[in-house]
Amino acid sequence: MVVDRAISWSEATLVAAVCWAVSGLGYTASAALDEPQLSVAPLIGLGLVQWFWARHRCWLAAVAAGPAGAVVLFALVDVLRPELGRYVADALSTGAAATVSVAVLTLVGRGRGRLHDAAR
Repeated sequence: MVVDRAISWSEATLVAAVCWAVSGLGYTASAALDEPQLSVAPLIGLGLVQWFWARHRCWLAAVAAGPAGAVVLFALVDVLRPELGRYVADALSTGAAATVSVAVLTLVGRGRGRLHDAAR
C-alpha cells in the first residue's frame, strides 16, 4: 500500500464530514447524559491520526495540521462558550478544528507533492 500520496479533495471532504458527524453525535450524547467531562475531541483526533498513519504519511503536513487544528479548537471554544453554551460550542469548535486540520494536511501534502514531482 502506498502511504505517501496526495490527498484528494473528495477524500478530505469525506473525512471532514465524518469528523463533523462524530462531533455532533458525540456532543449530543454527552449533553443527553449531562456529562460535560466527556469530550469527543480526543476521539476525533485519534481518528485523524489513524487516517494519516494508514494513508498519508507526509510529516511536514502533519506538523502543520496538528497545531493549526489545536489553535482553532481552543480559540473557538473561548469565543463560543459564553454565547452558545458548553455542548454546542464544543461541538462546533471540534468540527471546525478537524476541518482546518484536514484542510491544512491536504494543502501542505499536495504542495509538497508538487514540489517533489517538480524536483524529479
